[in-house]
Amino acid sequence: MTSSLVVLTFNEVDGMRQVMPQVDHTWVEEIVIVDGGSTDGTLEEAQRQGLRAVIQEKPGRGEAFRVGLRHSTGDIIVYFSPDGNERPGDIPILLGKMGEGYDMVIASRFGKDSRSEDATWITRLGNWAFTTGVNLFFGAHVTDAVNGLRAVTRPCMEDLATTAVHFEIEMEMTIRAAKKGYRIGEIPTVEPPRVGGKPKLNKIVDGLRYSRFFLGQVLSGRR
Repeated sequence: MTSSLVVLTFNEVDGMRQVMPQVDHTWVEEIVIVDGGSTDGTLEEAQRQGLRAVIQEKPGRGEAFRVGLRHSTGDIIVYFSPDGNERPGDIPILLGKMGEGYDMVIASRFGKDSRSEDATWITRLGNWAFTTGVNLFFGAHVTDAVNGLRAVTRPCMEDLATTAVHFEIEMEMTIRAAKKGYRIGEIPTVEPPRVGGKPKLNKIVDGLRYSRFFLGQVLSGRR
């Protein structure tokens, strides 16, 4: 099976310079940069590294996931952000786990042998609450329902037919995969501190978006 690495960027020039050189291009058949309208030199750095970049016409992290799906060709898609919070070395590990027959594999920051060097107490609490809810209401059996570093088969991603606009896209993917009976696996990861730039997730605004989205999923039923 072929694989594509979809790299999600929005003003991440520091990460592009420090993190992307750690990505071994032999891990995947193609690398696609999906950019949300960077103005800090991210696209110029991508061009300098010889990477193909696609510009989002609509804003939002959820839209970036769908743009990556449309503009990649691999049978398996790995979603990756070069902000320093995600380790390039996890990419081949995710792909190896997918080889065991999973439809989606998530890099968990809060499972056994995992740790986060970047999460605050409030993000830990939020992750625990949403992951517990996803497991309880939808039977996902995961330890990190909302981390973006993950691999998914193309048929699975297409079937999920996601609609989330912002950071709730990861939770939507986990919920819909669980509801549809897809096999979800995890690998342990270490979340390092961010490299340059500014965090895109707003704890209050995105926390409310997560809550509203999750409640909508619960109210709509398990099927």
